[in-house]
Amino acid sequence: MALRVISFATYLTNVDMVWRGEDYDALKFVKAIKGKPINKYAYVPVGNAKRLLQQQNADDAIGWFGEMAMASTRDLRLPRPLILVPIPNSSCTSTNGKVPRTTRLAKALLVQLGEGEVWDRLRWKTAMTPSSQGGTRDPQELYDNLVVTKDPPKGSLVLIDDVRTTGAHLLAAAARLIEKGARVPLAVCAARTVWDQDQKPFSKLEEQLDDFKPRKK
Repeated sequence: MALRVISFATYLTNVDMVWRGEDYDALKFVKAIKGKPINKYAYVPVGNAKRLLQQQNADDAIGWFGEMAMASTRDLRLPRPLILVPIPNSSCTSTNGKVPRTTRLAKALLVQLGEGEVWDRLRWKTAMTPSSQGGTRDPQELYDNLVVTKDPPKGSLVLIDDVRTTGAHLLAAAARLIEKGARVPLAVCAARTVWDQDQKPFSKLEEQLDDFKPRKK
């Protein structure tokens, strides 16, 4: 079963082209989502309004993600209940007790939906090198290092992540959950990395990730 992925901003990674003002705005939105410092300000379209994003209100970006994602998640009419599953940060292991920052994204979406639950039960066996620092994007390696710490509940499991690049983390997580008997029809991400400017910096993208069949050891 293919995994549908929805994202709401494009994260331009090509530094050799001339960036538009909205490209910088989207970059600052992503930095706020990730908890990184932002420079000066940005305007982020949420619904029919543009909201001012600055360092002093950077945490508001988490709630804005919930507003952006609510209608797309609700309108798919997935079988209830909805179970929002955060993808763990690279440092979140099954033994160190660290809570993924993506849990905040899941909770923000839950507030907007008014139904479902956040189910934070994905962890790494050992801490990973972040992908942005050269860590693996091989879904097999990620799958091999990923554990589900409790049997998943019944319902539609929706993966929640900050930025989708190759989708390897989403594929690995979906594979681990499916082998536990879960149904994983959807992933929702704040942003999607892009190399060109074909898409508007703030635009909803819907994509399908091909099935990933992990090799069992």
